Amino acid sequence: MREIALAFGNIFGGIAVIAIFAYLWGRFEDFFITKLTAFRQQLFLSSLTLFIEILFLLCVYFFFHLAFLDALFISCTVFLFFIWVIPYHAHFNMNTDMLFLKKFGLSSPIRIFNPVRSPFFTGTLLFSVFGFIVIFCSYYWF
Repeated sequence: MREIALAFGNIFGGIAVIAIFAYLWGRFEDFFITKLTAFRQQLFLSSLTLFIEILFLLCVYFFFHLAFLDALFISCTVFLFFIWVIPYHAHFNMNTDMLFLKKFGLSSPIRIFNPVRSPFFTGTLLFSVFGFIVIFCSYYWF
């Protein structure tokens, strides 16, 4: 019985933490981010993305006890998967649905996949490219 109560406490505690974080981010956005110019907003959000990705890299490094270059490779691959493969697959599924509806006489245009150039995309692309360059240069001499 105690385990069930603990599980529900963890679930509702996690939901509460997410709600509190969303509220605090909204207040932070109203106070700080809206006062920045568009370029500085992009720069700040890209830097925040890079910071979070470095924290993820360090978590992978310490949690799995990997070599730093292996953790960097895993992190770069996972983040490239997030910004490229998942949106591409979602777009592919949407186009497949449009082709299926075309059989029934409903016509909709098939769209070409273009990734959204957001600060998350830019920061993740920079992190991944720089990470793969570091990995390549480190392992090139072996």
